[in-house]
Amino acid sequence: MAKISLVIKKLLPAIALSILFSSFSHATSLDSVVSSLTDVDGRYREHNCDFTNISLDVRFVPKEGRVIGKETLLFSAIQPDIDSVYLDAPGISVSKLLLDDKSQNVSFESTKDGLIIRFPNKLKWEEKHSLYIEYEATPRRGLYFIGWNDEKNLSRKQIWTQGQGIDNRHWFPCYDDVDDKVITETTITFDADYTVVSNGTLVDSKNNSDGTKTWHYAMTKPMSPYLVMIGIDKYKWKDYKSDNGITSREYYYADQPQVEAPTYQYSKEVMDWLATEIGVPYQWPSYANVPVQDFMFGAMENTSATVYGDFYMQDQRGNFDRPYIGVNAHELTHQWFGDLITEYSGTHHWLHESFATYYSKIFLRHIYGEDQYEWAKHGEAQSSVQVDKENRYPIAHTKAGSQRHYPKGSFVIGMLRYVVGDEVYRKTIQHYLKKHAFDNVDTHDFYRAFQETSGINLDWFFDEWIYHSGVPAYDVSYEAQKDKTVFYVKQTHMTDSLTHLFQMPIVFEVNYTDNTKDSVRMMIGQKDNKVYVPNKEGKKIAYTLFDPGYNILKTAYVAKTYQEWITQANKAQHMIDRYDAVYMLRDTDVDKKRNDLIAIFDKEQYHAIRSEIVNQLRKDTENKKTLALMRKATKDKYFGVRRAVVDFVDTIPKPLLADCEQLLNDSSYVTIENTLKKLVKQHPENKGRYFAAVQNTLGIFKNVRIATLELKCTDNMGVTGVNTNHELDELIDYTSHSYEFMTRIRAMGVLERLKYGNEALLKNLVDAILNPNNRLAGPATKTLKAIMKEKPEFKDMAQAYYKGTKWKDWQQDILKKIFE
Repeated sequence: MAKISLVIKKLLPAIALSILFSSFSHATSLDSVVSSLTDVDGRYREHNCDFTNISLDVRFVPKEGRVIGKETLLFSAIQPDIDSVYLDAPGISVSKLLLDDKSQNVSFESTKDGLIIRFPNKLKWEEKHSLYIEYEATPRRGLYFIGWNDEKNLSRKQIWTQGQGIDNRHWFPCYDDVDDKVITETTITFDADYTVVSNGTLVDSKNNSDGTKTWHYAMTKPMSPYLVMIGIDKYKWKDYKSDNGITSREYYYADQPQVEAPTYQYSKEVMDWLATEIGVPYQWPSYANVPVQDFMFGAMENTSATVYGDFYMQDQRGNFDRPYIGVNAHELTHQWFGDLITEYSGTHHWLHESFATYYSKIFLRHIYGEDQYEWAKHGEAQSSVQVDKENRYPIAHTKAGSQRHYPKGSFVIGMLRYVVGDEVYRKTIQHYLKKHAFDNVDTHDFYRAFQETSGINLDWFFDEWIYHSGVPAYDVSYEAQKDKTVFYVKQTHMTDSLTHLFQMPIVFEVNYTDNTKDSVRMMIGQKDNKVYVPNKEGKKIAYTLFDPGYNILKTAYVAKTYQEWITQANKAQHMIDRYDAVYMLRDTDVDKKRNDLIAIFDKEQYHAIRSEIVNQLRKDTENKKTLALMRKATKDKYFGVRRAVVDFVDTIPKPLLADCEQLLNDSSYVTIENTLKKLVKQHPENKGRYFAAVQNTLGIFKNVRIATLELKCTDNMGVTGVNTNHELDELIDYTSHSYEFMTRIRAMGVLERLKYGNEALLKNLVDAILNPNNRLAGPATKTLKAIMKEKPEFKDMAQAYYKGTKWKDWQQDILKKIFE
């Protein structure tokens, strides 16, 4: 029996199993425990005023990237005798400021980061006041002007905002932090040919005599200032009315009507499902999804109006490679977790992202089934284990990072539901949301909700999973005795002040050769544990499972024979248990496992297991049985299995060539790209035919077209009598601001690999480096440096361009890090 490493990926569907809470050891009290690591940045921000309303009236000068605004702030003093107030307003020029609409002696001073307002008389505790401000700003953060200076007029022309974390302060003065809530109104005047979207209900819109139009939106309930949004483009929309009466207005580009149905195919269903699943009605008057170009994140859950990257807005074919379904559910969940209730500080950011990730995951289970849910958990667990190799922050920490706030936190919520049971979990969530609606929360509020609804003290769980770091590691073996099976479980991970031993209720399952099974659920909390599973009839064991379905986030070292893994792969109830059994055969000799893997492939329905089998047999294509499996895989109903043949098979044999060639017409653009690259590399004699097969296929973010250009240039650059200027010029064109950033990045990467650059590319790269989207600026910087290093003449050209151009101060600050 060999020891085999088994990484457990995620939690399983919520299972309402009862447990004796009195048996838990309460080693800590959450009343005295916060984070195992000091979190200075998580300190709640102090302020002397409670801002209750923000009214914005803005117009724009797009080509200059300028906003002209009028703002009214309503507030009350929450400290005695305040003589001043501070507003976040970096780079904002204030021309007029009034207190209570009176031209009295209100002095103000603009600093690098904000606005200090001094009152002529001290304001008294709980007095209500207003500030009126007229201002201008040319922000590089918070408010973005897309495509207005595109000489070729190919780019979209848009204006949109992104306020999280503290960027709205760059385009309107405010107390820009999460621990304040305001009711907002936005009045936007812009070109009447465009559509303007903002938070809340469209109260009014009117055409003006100068060809502009004014839109007036209003909210009726408070939200944090970072959630204020504006989106402007020539949009069209379709309304989806849910059974709960809420209308979801789904925007799309007027010139791309084919994307609406695939992108928003579950919009009605997810609104109805979430309200039912969470148990608290949607609290805002309406909802919208607004696509924008060059968005630096996936999406942003602005209250009642999510902004998302238009790279998710795909037609039916592109939807295979980049669907919006999960993101749609994630951002809508935020309307409860993040917008309805909002963190007090970054320490508690998991209360937003972990819940949004969790409910998105179980919505996908609702749509696609249990197997997809388990596979999603598998990915979450892998991320959770990996991030602990990089650093050891707990989930409740401002530096926890995305892998803990999103996948690990999602897994932990699932574990929490598994521990307390479905009924207690749902009742607690409803109480938590209703009690703190339109207010701020921290982790302790969520912890207290369990005590308030069911009297359960979960200090041990929060201490282990939220306030400390790490993932438990178990060494598991078993011994068959006359009337029982004995499991030996050892916790092997390092323990110190950041990571303790974990106590969790874990199921031990023994499956017998007669297809029956016995199981027990036991609390495992010691370093060394022994668990007994009754086997009164002395049945023969077929295989055992430690935590079937993987409800517990962990790694485990499990001792099993080859036959046990094969039996588990064929018979385990949960897909993820079958997958892990197949995965554990990776190091087994192919002659031993071939027939078993082929049999599993033929009966298994889930794509990840079939893809893993293709991977394990990738070097075995000379065998007729394996070759038949590969041919079958190229016609699999799931595109990932079809792609696995191209991605994993090292050398495509001639008997498999025709089957792979038909993948040049696959439904997935990524599969087409990968197939084209492999076929041209391995069968260059057919490249003309391959290029012809994809000549009319641009792909997603032009991936197929750019791959074609790279292959042609790689093959022909430097060949006497062959001219690649046309291909190179097209690639360079794709790096310009006429195109969205994903196309630009893809083309930049190709030119970097080709080690080619000219003046046009240089200017495009510098333009990208100066772009506020770091997802574009970062790769552009890398490409520029790489080509400068490889090509001295390009470096000289770049230096001359930098020195001979007059730059703005902020541009100079960025570029000097590269050129000086």
